[in-house]
Amino acid sequence: MKAAKTILSSILAIGVMTTLSGVSQVSADQGSKMTSLTSVKSASVEPDLYQEVPKFQKTLSKNKVIWNGKNIELIANIVAEENVPASESKVIRSIVISKGKMKQTIKADDLGEKWHEIIRIVDSNSGNWVAVQAAKSAGNAVILVNLKTGESTNLHDRLAEEGKKGVESIPSLNWSPVEDKLAISYGNTEKSSLAIYDAKKGTFEYIPRTTNYISTGVILWHKNGKSFDYISEYPSDQMSLFRYNTAAKKVKPIKKMTRKEFQQFMKLDQQVQD
Repeated sequence: MKAAKTILSSILAIGVMTTLSGVSQVSADQGSKMTSLTSVKSASVEPDLYQEVPKFQKTLSKNKVIWNGKNIELIANIVAEENVPASESKVIRSIVISKGKMKQTIKADDLGEKWHEIIRIVDSNSGNWVAVQAAKSAGNAVILVNLKTGESTNLHDRLAEEGKKGVESIPSLNWSPVEDKLAISYGNTEKSSLAIYDAKKGTFEYIPRTTNYISTGVILWHKNGKSFDYISEYPSDQMSLFRYNTAAKKVKPIKKMTRKEFQQFMKLDQQVQD
């Protein structure tokens, strides 16, 4: 595995649902096998069920962006390029991540394609790993940084090594509250899948797809780390909440999502404080 890698991704569109059929439980050994749809029963969802997403204050200046959290700081050093569209004129040249006595710098050459804006920063349960998500001209990019060694891992490249084709985006991600495992959604504008990446082992666990998800907008871990919930779109502009049990390796539908409920879930996943 290279010490520094890059990821090609594109932002997946997220819709809001009014009605959707669900699916019967699917075990992991069924892989991506489609199942027939059954009725999804409405159920209440408690925000206190979920692990809190780390909050940040973001400070902007002409040549840098600073993300300050409770235990971590990220500084993205920016330069302006000429003769390019305004949306692509600002380019990140380096990223400095600090947590306690640990400090690592990632150069632009290590990022590969040009990064334009940091979108998300989340550190692992042990505090040794940080996931950084950024916007490129055509979508998002995600790397994992080992704060002890400085090694960075590109998840798009890792998925490609696993034989996953057509992956353009990793739009959603969150760390388990009890292990160094990162739940992600990945795919393109037509298909979304989910997986858990074990940072220590460098391996993926692929989550069974219950139907042909178009996009996945939110992933939230339960506080006990035994399950996580996610909101996926299918069919177009219709969203539903699903739950994955890590021990049973099964997915089950939880409820259909209204516009208001979807917005509430998005707020639970919001990092930057107003």
